[in-house]
Amino acid sequence: MDFEQINGELLFQLRNISLSGFLTDSDYEDIVSPFTRIYLITQGSGFLIIGKSKIELEEGFLYLIPSYTSCTYHFKSGLAHYYLHASIDFLNGLSPYSLYPVKYKVAAVNLDTALFQRILELNPDIKLPHHHPDIYQTKQWLNRKVVYKSPAHYLETVGIMQQLFSRFVEPQQMQTLSGMLKYNIQTILLYIQNNLQSEITVDHLAGMACLSRDHFAKVFKSIMGFSPMDYVIRKRVERAQFLLVTTKLAHKEIIEKAGFRSVAYFSRIFRKVVGYTPEEYRKMPG
Repeated sequence: MDFEQINGELLFQLRNISLSGFLTDSDYEDIVSPFTRIYLITQGSGFLIIGKSKIELEEGFLYLIPSYTSCTYHFKSGLAHYYLHASIDFLNGLSPYSLYPVKYKVAAVNLDTALFQRILELNPDIKLPHHHPDIYQTKQWLNRKVVYKSPAHYLETVGIMQQLFSRFVEPQQMQTLSGMLKYNIQTILLYIQNNLQSEITVDHLAGMACLSRDHFAKVFKSIMGFSPMDYVIRKRVERAQFLLVTTKLAHKEIIEKAGFRSVAYFSRIFRKVVGYTPEEYRKMPG
């Protein structure tokens, strides 16, 4: 199977990397970042809460928190970890989490430690200024990008991030991949991503797949896990989340850019999906 036909080009942009430790118990609740976060626990313990899942932090394990995923952290005194924050998106704007099923926790191997050591050696001065998101997740930090010193520096850094990210990607089911190709789902996802500001109908998406409306809705949900319009709504909310934390745009402008048609509907749907009002979300620490 032609995996490039499914995946396209995945872009990685490093944001932060460091080895850090905690001298006291530390708790951070409901942290949401527009960036993917990867951790390697080198010492100590704690736990993460992602959705309804409590995930134990253990020495010798890797952890992934996808972008726009609310997470609560509890780091016990003595915990030490490598952390890496990165933007990971396809060249066409799609999120990898729209196509890849991922795990949140995997056992680390010796190579993983060596990769973290090397990427930190290559990029020694981009650690977070403070543990607490109230301090580090300012708009200046959110918009900061690493400046690569040479093509070799860029290629090696990105290559390491690709290897680390690949550790979390679940083995794809051939049936799912075949379905994406058979029904032109990747093209439909790209159309949605590029037209969030415009009206998107199930009838039009079904026409792109050359299926009836009802058949398309069933096929799309079987592959993506959401109905077509639920997926569109989540992508619009995700666009609004990004704009809320990375810009100073007024809510009216954000509503327009995300494709919502009224303030009341936007506020209601945003709270339903995210758990907070847009105003509360913009003031959150991450």
